[in-house]
Amino acid sequence: MSKVVLRVLQVIGVLVLAGIAVSVVVGLLQWVLGLAIIVAIPVGGYWLYKQVKGRQSPQIPSSAVGALPKGATDRRTELESRAVMDASGRCGWCGSPSLHKDEYGFPTTPLRYHRAEIDAML
Repeated sequence: MSKVVLRVLQVIGVLVLAGIAVSVVVGLLQWVLGLAIIVAIPVGGYWLYKQVKGRQSPQIPSSAVGALPKGATDRRTELESRAVMDASGRCGWCGSPSLHKDEYGFPTTPLRYHRAEIDAML
C-alpha cells in the first residue's frame, strides 16, 4: 500500500475514534441530565407539599370556642367582620391598598393576615 492510502486510513480512524468519544460524552451528559430530572420531580413535589402544608393556619377547636364566654364570640365576630377587603380594594382592618402576604410570600386574606391582632384584642 502506498503512504497516501495509509495516511487516509489513519485520518479516518482518528475521526471515527473522536466520534465515538464525543458520543460517549454526550450519552453520559444525557444520562446525568435524565437522572437529575427524575430525582428533581419527587423532591420538588415534596418541597411544594411542605410549603403548602406550612401555610395552613391551625383551626380553633370547637371545644375552645365553647369555653369562651358568650360576649367573647360576639366580639370575635365583630372584629373578624372588619378584616375584609372593602369595595375600594383596601383592607378593612388596616386600610392597606396592597395585598397582604403570608410568611412564605403567598397572597392571603386580611382575616388570616390580622389573626394575631384580632386574638390579641380579645
